[in-house]
Amino acid sequence: MSVDVLSPARSAVPKKILFPLLLVPMFLGGVDSTLFNSVAYDLPVLTDSWRLWFIDGYTIALAASVVLGSRLGARLGPGVTLAVGLLVFAIAGAAPALLGSPEAWTVTRFVQGFGYALIVSSVASVIGGLPHTAERTLGYSLWITTYSIGAGTGPLIGRAFVDMGAYTLLFWLPAAVAVVCGVLATLMLRGIDLGQAVSAKIDVVSSALALLGFGLFVAGLQSHGGVLGRVLATVAGCVILGVFCVRQLSSRDPLIDVRMLPFSRLGACSLSLVVGSACYTGSVFLFSAQADSLLSVLPISVLALWVSLGGFTFHRLQSRFSPVHMLQVSLAACAVGLVTAAFVGLWPASFLIGLGVGVSMASGDAYLLGSVPPKDVARAAALQETSLAVGAALGVAGFGGIFAATGSVAATAVIAAVLVTVTVWALRHNRGVLTA
Repeated sequence: MSVDVLSPARSAVPKKILFPLLLVPMFLGGVDSTLFNSVAYDLPVLTDSWRLWFIDGYTIALAASVVLGSRLGARLGPGVTLAVGLLVFAIAGAAPALLGSPEAWTVTRFVQGFGYALIVSSVASVIGGLPHTAERTLGYSLWITTYSIGAGTGPLIGRAFVDMGAYTLLFWLPAAVAVVCGVLATLMLRGIDLGQAVSAKIDVVSSALALLGFGLFVAGLQSHGGVLGRVLATVAGCVILGVFCVRQLSSRDPLIDVRMLPFSRLGACSLSLVVGSACYTGSVFLFSAQADSLLSVLPISVLALWVSLGGFTFHRLQSRFSPVHMLQVSLAACAVGLVTAAFVGLWPASFLIGLGVGVSMASGDAYLLGSVPPKDVARAAALQETSLAVGAALGVAGFGGIFAATGSVAATAVIAAVLVTVTVWALRHNRGVLTA
């Protein structure tokens, strides 16, 4: 079996400079994760299901290429891949300001998603390669906090610029920040070297299959096109994803170790991450459909705050509940929050959904990474990153597709709550031994 041989990251860059240089791109990613979800209905170029494609193109590309980005980073060095990722992110992010069709906008989002995959994998490599445990712990904590702050800020930034009639700045400003960070990464992080991962295979074919298969599957959830075409897209996507899984099973060094997916192993954790991530991105998109002012977008913005609180809550409660019960209760809170949004209001719904999402993500991460031997942690981490990105795409496509069919925020929230409840029931069939 192939093994990645990596040496610890070494850099003469002071931590006071290194951490901001790594975390500013994570802030941009957090902003981007909610920015366009919250203003998609106010961008004049986007119409009908192109709103969903514009958002999902980014997360589809991220899900399909984040592991490939990690392997490119191992070969080329995280400093190089971070600079390249930031450059791609900046160019693709600014391009919509110069283009005038929804098709062109969507293509740029796919490209930007690949750029962000390089950024995420590079930041993870640098922080994970820091020589001291305390530095790594601080780095990961700052990463989560910075991303959450960005996610909470995204809807406020989006609504503010849209209300001012300056929506093109939503493309130019993040691109400018990414360019500055890319230049600094090129100048200051060239000395970081994780070593050559000679035995790690860069499987472009598998990444292409994942991108095409997942893209077609998501297309079937969209409201774009006739029913027959969407059904055929879904079937084709499932077939291609099946080919992808067969290819991974036959590989000694798979991009995604699909052997971990059964409920006898880590399937429950992965499913919880997918559904929790979907509840988050889908809720932001759905509740933003009727937001028309900064005040109305506030309960959407504070979702990120409650997600952070959920992560803290998990660490306080994990010793009192079994792993499966923790996963079930967290997703049940999401379901109750969606019903609350339909019949009570967004403020209490925001708290319940955010808390549930935070606990489900924290518990899913902890149990997925803690239930494997050290030699399999890298593969479990790849499954974790992919599950979160897949959930982000499915949330927008699923909630958006249901909303397009029903025309009602309340009905969409209730249907989504039923689907989440089915997931809660399915988790009881977990047979794996989960530990944090």
